[in-house]
Amino acid sequence: ETLPHVLNHCKPHFATITRRHNAVLGRLVKALKPSSGTTVRVNQTVPGFNDGLRPDLFILNEAEKTAAIIDVATPFENRYAAFEAARNGKKVKYDHIASHLRQQGYDVVVDAFLVGALGGWDPANERLISQLRLRRRYCHLMRRLMCTDAIRWSRDIYVEHVTG
Repeated sequence: ETLPHVLNHCKPHFATITRRHNAVLGRLVKALKPSSGTTVRVNQTVPGFNDGLRPDLFILNEAEKTAAIIDVATPFENRYAAFEAARNGKKVKYDHIASHLRQQGYDVVVDAFLVGALGGWDPANERLISQLRLRRRYCHLMRRLMCTDAIRWSRDIYVEHVTG
């Protein structure tokens, strides 16, 4: 079995893989400071859609007519193309929801927030951090914490796998 399989796809480790994902998501949610009139939904379906999709983060501001659909992923970063493929997959996955919101007059951002399973930071996250207007003081620390969380959980997955 390959390391990418063990860290990202091995079914017996899905609970720990999910905890790694949720650690990154939790840090991102903590950094949010939504303005008044903004609805933030974490790991919930988008209102009006019964397709079963639950983006990790759905942010809707009725007053400004803006929406953000963000999905967190921890791909195995054996090359940068892995980050690009993960990001593109997330955009395609939620494109129909974004199209519907755009038809209603919303300015919509659909993106992925990626931290590699080995602790790599995707530089494209910086654009998303800026768009979400995250607190700058926390962001520097958040980057380091997310990367170390990914490493810690990946280590736990590997140890689980090796020791049975």
